[in-house]
Amino acid sequence: MESVPPTLKLTFTGDGFPNGSVPLTVVAAKLQALQQAVFHAAAAASQHPGERRGLWYNRYRSSAELTFASSHHSDLVIEAELAVNPVLHDEFNIGLKAVDLLFDVAVAVQNDSISSVNLRPYDRDYLLRALEGLMPNEGDQYQVKLENCRPEKHPVVIFTGESRSRVRSYTARAQQAYYIDAEEATVVVGELIKIHVDTGEDKITVRYRQRDVDCFYHDALRDQVANLIAGSTVEVSGFATFGEGQQINKLHQMLAVQTISMEPIRIARFEDGDRTFELANPIAVNVEYTADGLWVYHHPELNLWGYAARREDALRDLNRNFRYLYEQIAEEAAENLDGVAGRLRELLIRLVANSNGGVNA
Repeated sequence: MESVPPTLKLTFTGDGFPNGSVPLTVVAAKLQALQQAVFHAAAAASQHPGERRGLWYNRYRSSAELTFASSHHSDLVIEAELAVNPVLHDEFNIGLKAVDLLFDVAVAVQNDSISSVNLRPYDRDYLLRALEGLMPNEGDQYQVKLENCRPEKHPVVIFTGESRSRVRSYTARAQQAYYIDAEEATVVVGELIKIHVDTGEDKITVRYRQRDVDCFYHDALRDQVANLIAGSTVEVSGFATFGEGQQINKLHQMLAVQTISMEPIRIARFEDGDRTFELANPIAVNVEYTADGLWVYHHPELNLWGYAARREDALRDLNRNFRYLYEQIAEEAAENLDGVAGRLRELLIRLVANSNGGVNA
C-alpha cells in the first residue's frame, strides 16, 4: 500500500503571467480553492451524510489538509503536500481516496465527460463548484495546471476560462433537468443583499436593475445558499413571476445560483478581426456589472471601455475598441494630436510590442 502522502503541484502559466509574475490575490484564491476541493473530495470519499455548513471542513483536516511543500519561479509552481500521518491508516486512506476523486472529476471536466463521474450528485456538484474556483475567469489569458508530483498516479489537468464555462453549463443543465419547462427560466444577475437560511422563508434577495427581487429556493439548494456571501454578485436562474410592464416580481422557484467573480481580467493581447495586438506586459482590466444590467470592462489609464448585456459581447466590444483606439491614436502622426492624445499615443506605442500590419512608431 502507498505510504507516502501525495504532493500536488499547481502551475500558473500563459501570456497573462509572464515570468511567473502572478498577483498574490490570484495565488491566494487558487490555493484556497484547491484546499476546499480536497476537503469536498474527502467528504465524498468518507460518504459522510452531514450537511456542509459553517466550519464543516474541520471534520476532514486530519485526512485532507494541505501544507506548503515548495515553490519554483519561471512559471510560478507551488507544491502542496497532503498533511496526513501514514500511521493513521483510516485517515490516510481517506486522504488518498480524496486525491483520486479530485483528479477523476478534474479529468472529466477537461474531457467534457462530467456526467460519467460515479459520485452521488451532490458530492459531484460540491466538487465541481470547488474546482471552479481553481479555474481562470472567462477571458483571462492564463492557465492553471494541476498535477500529482508522482505523474504515474494521475494525468496532468489544465484549467482555462473554457473549463469554467463548461462547469457552469453542466451545473445549470443538471439543475434544470428536473424541470420540464426549464428552458423558460429567467436569469437574474445582481448584488446579493439578503440570505435567509432556516429563518423564515427560504429565499435570497438580489438587487437587480435597481429593484430588490426575492428568489425562493428548495432544499436541494440549501447548502449552496448557506455558503453564499452577502454583497457578492450572483447569477440566479429560476421561474419568475412578472408584474406590470413585465417587471420581475420574484423568482418563485430557483434552479441554480452561482457567485460571479469580479476579479480584474489580465489581458496580454487584443484581437479583433484580422488584427492582433501583442502587449509588452499584460494589463489588468476592471470588470463591473451595472444596475442597468450591463457588463462593463474598463481600463482607466487607456480610457478603454467595452460594454454589453452579455459578458462575452462586452469582451468583444473591448477588443474592438482597443483596435479603434490604436488605429486612431497610435498610428496617427504625432503632430496631428493634442497633448492628451499625444500622451496616449506614447503610452499605446510602449504598451504594444507587436501588431500585425500596424505602425508601431
